[in-house]
Amino acid sequence: MFDEILGATKVKMGNNQTVVVITGMHRSGTSLTTSLLQSAGIFVGDRLLGNNLSNPKGHFEDLDFVEFHQSLLQSQGVCSEGWTDNTAKEIPAKYLDIAQSLISQRSNHPNWGWKDPRTTLFLDFWSELIPDAKYVFVYRSPWEVVDSLFRRGDLLFQTDPETAIKTWGNYNQRIIDFCNSTSQPWVLLRIEDVISSPQFVINSVNQKLDLNLRSPHNLYDDSLFKKGTINLYKAGLVQKYFPQAFKLYLKLHSLATLMENANATIEKPTKLPWFWQNWLDKPVSRIKTIRYWSRLKRSINY
Repeated sequence: MFDEILGATKVKMGNNQTVVVITGMHRSGTSLTTSLLQSAGIFVGDRLLGNNLSNPKGHFEDLDFVEFHQSLLQSQGVCSEGWTDNTAKEIPAKYLDIAQSLISQRSNHPNWGWKDPRTTLFLDFWSELIPDAKYVFVYRSPWEVVDSLFRRGDLLFQTDPETAIKTWGNYNQRIIDFCNSTSQPWVLLRIEDVISSPQFVINSVNQKLDLNLRSPHNLYDDSLFKKGTINLYKAGLVQKYFPQAFKLYLKLHSLATLMENANATIEKPTKLPWFWQNWLDKPVSRIKTIRYWSRLKRSINY
């Protein structure tokens, strides 16, 4: 798609320089993963996106790349957050110079990279521009991601909750397609393994990407990842009414580097509650969402 734009402008890294691209669907644990990689020796930027209520430890996102992707998305008529289930469009040539400048500005760092979930939407662009880049992908179950997005309170998901799971599907399908087609090294990690064993993450990255990162600090905060038995109900709802998303989740497991004894078995609930009940924390929003999904139940064909 981007050959005509890039032409002979592909950026080759020096013999002692490595670029690591870290990405995945929003709310999948890319911030935690990036914090571990930063503590292990990868430079991820001087100007990072700060913390907020939904990410109190910080996002570890290089604002130069975030703003680049936001501008690019807006030029394509997509919201800057990247909530879309559309395929990639042609990238205007003017963005090539900006991207090359971002790369050259970091040429003095032997091991550097960036994290931005929106990168997932432009993997082919970056892959062709930096043919020596290496990739760290992170994934999380669709029901936990949707739950996290709903609890964050984005207005879009209050009015059109279906967008959340469709966006999850778009991002993760792009990751699967890229992993199946690229010759560049990559590692796909599930968030549960990132949480339970930071050293496993670094070992996997070192092995798969041929790096020599040091042991990381354990920066995980249990309060940042909401879990509980209710997720079994939500998993059942996704499996029943969004079977393609559930199958996609299993495909991610089949490609991932998993800790020993990891599996993708999801316990099926014995009883389904009313549509997505208790999904949202705010009662008024919860009622609106239940009504939406009850209507959707009769017509959905995802």
